[in-house]
This record gives sequence, C-alpha cells and structure tokens, in this order.
Amino acid sequence: AAELSAIDPDNADEYEANAAALTADLDALDAEYADALAACAGATLVTSHEAFGYLAERYGLEQVGISGIDPEAEPSPARLKEVSSIIKDRGVTTIYFETLVSPKVTETLASDLGITSAVLDPIESLSDPDGDYRSVMLTNLEALQAGLGCA
Repeated sequence: AAELSAIDPDNADEYEANAAALTADLDALDAEYADALAACAGATLVTSHEAFGYLAERYGLEQVGISGIDPEAEPSPARLKEVSSIIKDRGVTTIYFETLVSPKVTETLASDLGITSAVLDPIESLSDPDGDYRSVMLTNLEALQAGLGCA
C-alpha cells in the first residue's frame, strides 16, 4: 500500500483500505487454522515430500517427508521402510501428496499400509479458475482436519 500510494497518491486511501482488508482476512484465516488444528498439535503430517514445513511448524505439526525437499526425487527403499515404521508407530491414517506431483509413491505406500492418501495444494498452480488463496487454504484445512483426526 505504501509503495502504490507513493506512485499513485490520488488512490492512497483505496490502497490502504485494500491492504487493511487483506491483512484482516489473512489474520482470520490464520485464526481458523490455529483453532481447527489445535487438537492436532503434535500430530505427524506425512507428505510425499517436505513441502509443508512452514505450515507444520506454525500449527504444531511434525512433518515427515517420504522424500526430501525435491518433489521429483524417488525415495530409497530404506527411506520407505523408515517412513512406514513411523506411520505404524504413530498411528498415522493419511499420507498427503501435492497436486503437481505424481501421487504414485504416496498412493502405493498408503495402499500397502492400509491407510488413505489425500491432496494438499501448495498453491503453485490453481486448478480451479474460480479459486484463490483463501479457497485453496480452506480446502487444505479440511483435508488436514480429516486426515489428522482433528475434525
């Protein structure tokens, strides 16, 4: 708002109002996440790869990635065995994969362990033309609540 107001002072009030509205909306979304995931604090969030570290840290979840940061990296058999043990030991019921990454490894592991898989959208690409940040985040929240058992 400050930068736009400096460039276009005639519309400074509108920029400031829009920035305030966006800040309020994002604060409300953060509060929705905090309230909804409070019962899941400490839960293990198993993901196809480690793409949701900030989310996990902010809301008290422990992220375990099947592969590391690189979504294209294939996990080793040793890593699959390690993640399988974590899932069994911690009673994880859902493994999450991203919209833009092949779900093959995640779905195979979930099937082998008799648990479910679900989608978490990292918002890199909107598949719904009517979607926006808030709608994607609310869909993710629903998936987290259901899969982590805090619904």
